[in-house]
Amino acid sequence: MRISVLGSTGVIGTLTLEIAEKYSVEVVGLAAGRNLGKLREQVKKFKPRYVAVERREDAERLGGGVLWGRDGLLRLASLEEADLVVMGISGVAGIEPTYMAASSGKRIALANKESLVSGGRVIGETARENSAFIIPVDSEHNSLFQLLLFPEKPREIILTASGGPFFRQKPSVVKIEDVLSHPTWRMGKKITVDSATLMNKAFEMVEARWLFDFGAENIKVLIHPQSVVHALVRMRDGTLFAHLGPADMRIPIQYSIFYPERKPPPSPPLDLSTLRGLEFYPAPPEKYPAIELGYRMIEEPCSLAAVINGANDFAVESFLDGKIPFEKILDVIIGVSRVHKPHPLSSIEEVLEAVGEGRERARKMIEGEK
Repeated sequence: MRISVLGSTGVIGTLTLEIAEKYSVEVVGLAAGRNLGKLREQVKKFKPRYVAVERREDAERLGGGVLWGRDGLLRLASLEEADLVVMGISGVAGIEPTYMAASSGKRIALANKESLVSGGRVIGETARENSAFIIPVDSEHNSLFQLLLFPEKPREIILTASGGPFFRQKPSVVKIEDVLSHPTWRMGKKITVDSATLMNKAFEMVEARWLFDFGAENIKVLIHPQSVVHALVRMRDGTLFAHLGPADMRIPIQYSIFYPERKPPPSPPLDLSTLRGLEFYPAPPEKYPAIELGYRMIEEPCSLAAVINGANDFAVESFLDGKIPFEKILDVIIGVSRVHKPHPLSSIEEVLEAVGEGRERARKMIEGEK
């Protein structure tokens, strides 16, 4: 097994390399952003044939033929030497590399949900045409992937959401550190903010639509604060099957790398006798604006999802940079969604253009431009 890891210094990339080291998986490519210190350590340990970074000056600083920018990223997404591409890049930056990996017929361990949210139809068709195989890394979709191995197609699928840090109680003044204190999962900053707004779950609804071919009427969401049940499926006779496990991203990453083989658990397995209760609460769209956006993104032409994706990306960046308060994030996304006229997308160029439109509309709204 030879793998290329995009987003190697992030949470998904770091955990992937932990698993690769444990099982002596050959790492042929590493792509990272600006965390050069961590990347140097990874290069020293894994000795990949190819390395890519975001900026030219960082590539020159590292030396030794290091690739950089868009071209470098796309090269590592399509390496002939790689049997598997782990797509751990966060945000809309992962869309084009995912498309390139699909175009190259790769087996893809996909942790970048924005790829399918923005370009689900285009990337899905490209994957089928080139015999690429996508295994979702997100805990919910990885669970559904396993539950859907049943020969009978379920009547509906149910995604669970922790509810984020403010499900129980929201402070009167929300600080960035409050938002980034997720109660059950250790994740990167962007996805942690998305979890707090529930946009992460809205995007997962759209991702499930493209991964598993379910309509909006067959996709449900439940708030489950314990993050023990990652997904459920309801069969035709009403029977529910659930996928349970610890809140440890190494489990779905490991499954995605070695599928269909199962390796020993990377952490202590779930002990049901220690659980003091599992709670489930409805997530009605009228109460949770992000969930309403999720259904809109499924039901309306796919440019809407791409535009919302871009708007969310910029709004979250602005929040993390201290430019807008937490409450403003959803206001910006909803505002952008209302002025966009949804239409079909037929190419990766159109997908990226729609994402760019969303980012630009969000920028103008935040900065007060007309």
